[in-house]
Amino acid sequence: MRAQWELAQSELAETVDEPSGPYTLCGFSTASTQLLPYAGKTLRDRHPRLRVRLVQADPAECFRLLQMEEADLALVMVTADSPPLDDLRFDQQLLVDDPLDLVVPANHPLTSRRRVTLADAADEPWVVGTPGGAYHQLTVTACVAAGFTPNIAHQADEWETGAAIVSQDMGVMLVPRLWLLSSEWAVTRIRLSGEPVPARKIVAATRKGAARHPLVAETLELVKARCETLYSTPP
Repeated sequence: MRAQWELAQSELAETVDEPSGPYTLCGFSTASTQLLPYAGKTLRDRHPRLRVRLVQADPAECFRLLQMEEADLALVMVTADSPPLDDLRFDQQLLVDDPLDLVVPANHPLTSRRRVTLADAADEPWVVGTPGGAYHQLTVTACVAAGFTPNIAHQADEWETGAAIVSQDMGVMLVPRLWLLSSEWAVTRIRLSGEPVPARKIVAATRKGAARHPLVAETLELVKARCETLYSTPP
């Protein structure tokens, strides 16, 4: 019944010339930095009567906000705790595979190679997130898939903190392509080769039946365009 209600709301919205009222977008940290502000501003400029609200939240909280009707669209990173794609409460669609890049000290020997795989960093000390967190899980899973268990030397949940550690020649780390690395740190970002290239999956989620809403469709087009721009920029 709830899905039918959302579908009816979406069909009704298709008959409205100018959208108005509250419209909330939520997403994890990188999405809230690189994707949602652009989409939110563009929507606000196109639809002056629309009250766009942005919320940064971890994936679990994003799904809760959707369920409680406190958000209309969520951008989430798939984790081991994410609802399955066929969960009847949500409409989920893969937005993009966000590749992971290797960050090493600026004078690291790997910076002189034309081709670097994740396995080439198997003997390095690693900077990862706190155990149990999405960043820790992401790094360890990628390394295991490449054939090794990372030697975890340092823990940092913020990528800026991790980059500062790497810049002091104390280890290496993985960062997603969507995260823009500050030039403040003496590090080099390396796009990895090999099959498959480690990546995280980013999903756009709405309540079941709401995927046809014209604002949701418009937002997704804006987010996809923003992704294309970011991915075309060399690290």
